Amino acid sequence: MNDDISGLLFRIKENIKAIENGDTREVFLDEVRSDFLDMIELMKLFLISERDSYYGYFLMNMQFKADFYSDSIAGIKLNTFPPVFEANPLLLCRFRLKEILYIMCHEIDHVVLNHPAEMVRINPERDPDKFYKFNLAADAAVNDRIDYEIKEENHNYLSRPDGVITSDVLSKMYHLGRIRSMENYAYYYNLLQEKDKKPDSRLSSGNIRGHNWAAGDDEEDASAAVRELVNAAVGMMNEESRGLMPAGFMSCVKKLNEPPVLSWQKILKKYVGTITANKRKTRMRLNRRQPYRFDLSGTMDDKVLKIVVAIDTSASVDDRMIAKIFNEIFAIIAKRKHDITVIECDAQVQRVYKVMTHTDIKEKVAGRGGTLFSPVIEYVNNDKYFRDALLIYFTDGYGESEIPKPRTYRNMWVVIGDARHLSVKEPYGTVLSL
Repeated sequence: MNDDISGLLFRIKENIKAIENGDTREVFLDEVRSDFLDMIELMKLFLISERDSYYGYFLMNMQFKADFYSDSIAGIKLNTFPPVFEANPLLLCRFRLKEILYIMCHEIDHVVLNHPAEMVRINPERDPDKFYKFNLAADAAVNDRIDYEIKEENHNYLSRPDGVITSDVLSKMYHLGRIRSMENYAYYYNLLQEKDKKPDSRLSSGNIRGHNWAAGDDEEDASAAVRELVNAAVGMMNEESRGLMPAGFMSCVKKLNEPPVLSWQKILKKYVGTITANKRKTRMRLNRRQPYRFDLSGTMDDKVLKIVVAIDTSASVDDRMIAKIFNEIFAIIAKRKHDITVIECDAQVQRVYKVMTHTDIKEKVAGRGGTLFSPVIEYVNNDKYFRDALLIYFTDGYGESEIPKPRTYRNMWVVIGDARHLSVKEPYGTVLSL
């Protein structure tokens, strides 16, 4: 490996020793910062010279910052342009050169696998226990991947530091038995979610620290930041370089650039938000502006939020799925006065009933014959009550090719499986996958 890189690392280590011995800290920190940034520049060139490696191209699209007061060894901040690779040289440069390269590649692979966005998605409430388990699962997915590169792709310029998390370490920490290696983070995370007991801390070096990618609190924003960095790195590669990239990397790039999959829950929230709730005065509530004036009336929502939930009873919508669907709906409309009508239909409308709480949900759906969508559309079209309702149709998608235009306020099709399977040519609304 480049002697200049090794020489800079040696000098950094010597300065770190001087700081620990009580010598003038600020002078040595300035020298450490300068040598560290020079070392990074040489590492960029070295990694780009490895023709089957994509890591150097990522480093070329980032700025670097030395933070001597961070308790994290290294991380990539995605909320700036260009993104910033931030590291604490006092922690990072205690490792050997090949281990430092491993740690840097480790951080880049988190981005390639879109872990910043996944962390936001699975833990919007910012639960510390979920963060901890996510970090373990994500690290196992990344480190297994790099270990494979070292062994199978002869990336001998990398060396795994002691104490990092792999699938094998996770198995021992949580007594999981035999688990698969080289899986995505979700596989390991789901296994850890089933474990309430604390892990065996003796198997971890204690160097695990939560990732803070500073990518925001929105999954789509985080994905956009990841996509921008990945595409910038790929854009620097020539055709030969792209051809030498691992297949797993190119599949990640393809997945990142696929159109975003919107959830029906998010769309429903937006639809609900477009229906304004009229206010009416009531003595049953205190006035919000003057809560101690009992002679003043408060206000409450007067607009009833109407939702029609149509269930294709010939589809693979089992009772458990129906319960989960209504849990989502009730959570979204919890603060609104609502009226939910359920219509069960196969080739004809089988049952219509109202749902106000979870206890109103029927355990067994009626029907299981063929599929027609028109009976539901005709049912709501024939009743003016549903003119300002939201219609959500849960189906496997296989049915008629043409339907009457629904006269409801908004319409949404939620297809069990691939949304492209919906047979209706003109659905008159949004089509999403469950």
